[in-house]
Amino acid sequence: MTVFAHFRNAFSTFRDREALIDGTRRWTFRDLEESVEKIAAGLAAALPRGSRVGLYMQNRAEYLILQLAIERAGLVRVPLNVRYTAHEVERVVEDCGASAVFYDGATAGRIDALRGQGVWLCRVDRHEAEGGLDFDRLLAFDGTAAGDPTDLDALCSINYTSGSSGVPKGVMLSHRNWRGVTKNMLIDRDIRSTDRLAHVGPLTHASGAYFAPFLLRGAANIIVPGGALDQLMPTIQQHRVTAFSCVPTVLTRLLNATDIDSYDLSSIRWIGYGAEAIQRNTLDKALQRWGAVLTHNYGLTEAMMTCSYLRAEDHKVRTGADAGAVRFGCIGRPYSFVDIVLRDKDGRPVATDEVGEITIQAEHVMQGYWNRPEETEKVLRDGWLWSGDLARRDADGFIYIVGRSKEMLISGGFNIYPAEVEACLSSCPGVQEAAVIGMPDENLGEIAVAFISAEPGITLTRETCESYCKPRIGIRTPRRWHFVEHLPRTGNAKVDKGALRASLATDVVA
Repeated sequence: MTVFAHFRNAFSTFRDREALIDGTRRWTFRDLEESVEKIAAGLAAALPRGSRVGLYMQNRAEYLILQLAIERAGLVRVPLNVRYTAHEVERVVEDCGASAVFYDGATAGRIDALRGQGVWLCRVDRHEAEGGLDFDRLLAFDGTAAGDPTDLDALCSINYTSGSSGVPKGVMLSHRNWRGVTKNMLIDRDIRSTDRLAHVGPLTHASGAYFAPFLLRGAANIIVPGGALDQLMPTIQQHRVTAFSCVPTVLTRLLNATDIDSYDLSSIRWIGYGAEAIQRNTLDKALQRWGAVLTHNYGLTEAMMTCSYLRAEDHKVRTGADAGAVRFGCIGRPYSFVDIVLRDKDGRPVATDEVGEITIQAEHVMQGYWNRPEETEKVLRDGWLWSGDLARRDADGFIYIVGRSKEMLISGGFNIYPAEVEACLSSCPGVQEAAVIGMPDENLGEIAVAFISAEPGITLTRETCESYCKPRIGIRTPRRWHFVEHLPRTGNAKVDKGALRASLATDVVA
């Protein structure tokens, strides 16, 4: 049984209950089902089963409606981060061979390269479309209903994550994968029919995954206008929101908001955070204010962002000599239907309190990377997903992240790979060498720091480099810059990034 088959039960059981709220617009479960069925029928009439469909828009109800309709029609959803540049969108659409892209006013200026390319472009907030029906005509479609998706191993979505080489990789997720992650959420997380879930994080990431289990429980999903953080607390107060998930950056900004005590947030009973390292001062403040409801979720795109979780009551040690101590850096314990083994580089499980790479086995582990079998073989070995994250496990089974085997850094919940940024910088006119490292940041968790060596006779500035990078790599653009005569080298002639990190305390930052 696919996840959508379970949605039918929810539509039938909760027909007159509120399912979706976006500003003044509201959908009951009955309304939602009708919209999904009409759009799915229109999509199925226009596109062959298995066609890829991109969703490129800010947080809005249409995203979630289309998420369901695409699955219902037997098509493959391709989430496109609203922060993608025009170049990134073009690259992903070309890579997956998307037949259609749905977008809105927030992204309309970045799809011009797709026009005239045979791609169905449909703007959801206006009567505008190229190569197919506009959104209003889809909502009114009265053709034959789409056939039910029945193959659990058929593709359901392709979720892109950047590769260390700078080439985006499409994570292939089946209907079985989505059923697996939904099952884990429903069994292990306390989700109730009376809940009201606020979506403030990007629907292209974890927030979109939470949609299914909450909807299946009969809970209401509420879109924070535009996903804007300054609208989160007013939304919580107005709609008596009971749950939301976010990156630690959001928690930091909430806790530092001067007007936080002017809002009634007493309805909250469930806060989830994850996707990046949390700063210790943020965790301490969050535990002081929300300790009874604060939970942490660990995962990665290749395992649908749901591998382990730390319950509110487990943030602090409860017994023994360390009773009361905060489990900082802890990602909790695996979900009920997830196996996590820490292994050394040869694949052998490590002992308690020893460091090893997190390997994962679960129903929701990806099928592989789209059209990248060699990359797939590197991370899927003998039925286990190698995460690239290094961790240790204590005697009570709690797992602590200690570092990354890859150089990836996470800034504001967005994955940044230094090699990808370095590749862009090295193509900038006047740049001779470039190296990028991460450093802790109170607000974003981490930020990218660039070290630049210019060609002889060339003077480079931050403004010059930023103006070159931002149109090409968007949010991955470094936030701090060092301009140096040359980059330090190790004995084997590699760039010495340890020396670069050590220099941060003394070098002048541009």
